[in-house]
Amino acid sequence: MTDRSAILEQARAYARSELERDSSGHDWWHIVRVTRTAKALAALEQADEFVCELAALLHDIADEKLNGSKEAGLRKVTEWMERTGVAASEREHVADIVATMSYGGGDGRPMATLEGRIVQDADRLDALGAIGIARTFAYSGWKGQLVYDPGLRPRQQMSREEYRSGRSTAINHFYEKLLKLKGLMNTEAGRALAEERHQFMELYLRQFDKEWELGNEAYLQESSFSLTGIRRVHIAFGDSAGGSLRIALREQPGEKVVVLGDDLMVGPLGFELPQLWKKRMNWWGESINEREKADMEAYVMKAALNWLHWPDRLQGLPVVVWAGDSAGEQTALRCLLNAMSDDADISLVNPTSLLNRRFPEAEYRCMGEISPEKLCPLLEEAEPLTPAAREAYAADWRRLAAEEGVLRVAENGQLRTVPEHYFDGEIVKAARKLKALGGRYIKSARLIGEVIGHSDQRVSDSFIEYRVRRLIEQGVMDYTGELEAMRYYSVSLTGRGEEMADAAGSERWNERLGPELENAADWLEQLGDEAEQLEGSLTLLASKLAAAGGQAASDEDAAKLQERLAEYLQEQRSLEERRKELEAALRSVL
Repeated sequence: MTDRSAILEQARAYARSELERDSSGHDWWHIVRVTRTAKALAALEQADEFVCELAALLHDIADEKLNGSKEAGLRKVTEWMERTGVAASEREHVADIVATMSYGGGDGRPMATLEGRIVQDADRLDALGAIGIARTFAYSGWKGQLVYDPGLRPRQQMSREEYRSGRSTAINHFYEKLLKLKGLMNTEAGRALAEERHQFMELYLRQFDKEWELGNEAYLQESSFSLTGIRRVHIAFGDSAGGSLRIALREQPGEKVVVLGDDLMVGPLGFELPQLWKKRMNWWGESINEREKADMEAYVMKAALNWLHWPDRLQGLPVVVWAGDSAGEQTALRCLLNAMSDDADISLVNPTSLLNRRFPEAEYRCMGEISPEKLCPLLEEAEPLTPAAREAYAADWRRLAAEEGVLRVAENGQLRTVPEHYFDGEIVKAARKLKALGGRYIKSARLIGEVIGHSDQRVSDSFIEYRVRRLIEQGVMDYTGELEAMRYYSVSLTGRGEEMADAAGSERWNERLGPELENAADWLEQLGDEAEQLEGSLTLLASKLAAAGGQAASDEDAAKLQERLAEYLQEQRSLEERRKELEAALRSVL
């Protein structure tokens, strides 16, 4: 018998000579990768490594894509093994693997042996992930296929001949074959390795779809991302909310999630969308730190493109808008409804309001804080927006734009434009709480996290960091380090900052308890008025009883009632004095 090592060496030379000039993605380096993977899987599965390696080296020499026919390719490999001295049993085993491992439209028979399952897994793994994507476009170019043609939809059922010869595109190949391979892996190790590569391809297709979308008025008709068609569009405001919603709806075909980004809680607003985002980009350019400026400008630019195109694309499709109670989401909701046509079919889901009623202990501030499993059931709660409700939201957008502020907060279900220094008191109080005073410095990122974590409002770290730098400019804080980004500097309150923290604490106390104290004082005043009326009525009754008692002194019941009334009136006068003292104290505090 010929030495196995010599056979493998000859097989490597043979495969290289046959395939090193291939440009279809079935080249020599594809063989190298598949062989390495097959050997690794064989070791894990305790299979015959020689058979696995030999079959991996020879599998594409017999591929019908590179030969006149499947039979001609298989005959070529078999004859080579005979000439090289491969044992008959191993020759038959390898030939069977090579003959049955091809995908061929997905209708091939299962591999009969462990070694066959291993080599098939190794070959399919090389069709997945980043390398699989590269090979797909190499193969499509070799065949003269287009990258993508919206008029050619992926084929769901096809014969081997249709799979080989029918018209298709590179992108369609993902749906016709590559995305199915994860579920066809034979070995546990193969399935584990396929998972990550499968996810990478899904990310690639999502990015391809996003780039195909840019400026495309017919995007919803041309999108490659939904094979079943889009029957309803869901709008979420912000990447975190959109990501959770995609996961929540991923098992429901035809549900398209669109993310409209940019945090409209902060920054200038405007009446016309193109001018709006130009103003916002300029404002962020002046407000954000240098290290994050490029990322923020790119983020706002991408958001602007989505906002400019999506309101028009949504015509004719049912739309579900998901907007929580945060100022950013509620401002974005108003912006969208102001931009959409009056006849659009729109429903609304407020996930934070719904879940906070069901789970009061949760206290969700925005949709981005809600897990996907809690979002999915809320779709049943979507309520169609009436024309009057939509116009009210649109009118509120116009009000906010006219106020020309750069910060908005949500209070008691309403949006209010506030000065941009609204959170400054919270910042200096948090600094004092963290003992960033008297020359003791703390990382600005820690301070910003403290403010965000304890604020009633869902505010971004970028805006709070902007205000921290403004407080430094105003002499309220001192810093060490570089102001390029929040992680590069530390802060401490100056003497002026400590005074501001004291004032902010008092101001915040009044802001939170003032309304309750005022309500209590008003209630006491009202109680006094009612007591005065009751005293007048009882005094009149007592005088009448006294007059009647003079005429009928023998009426003992009347005498007792008169006595009780006198005692009650005396007690009420004493209580009234204490009530007046309490009301005066409350008014003094206010």
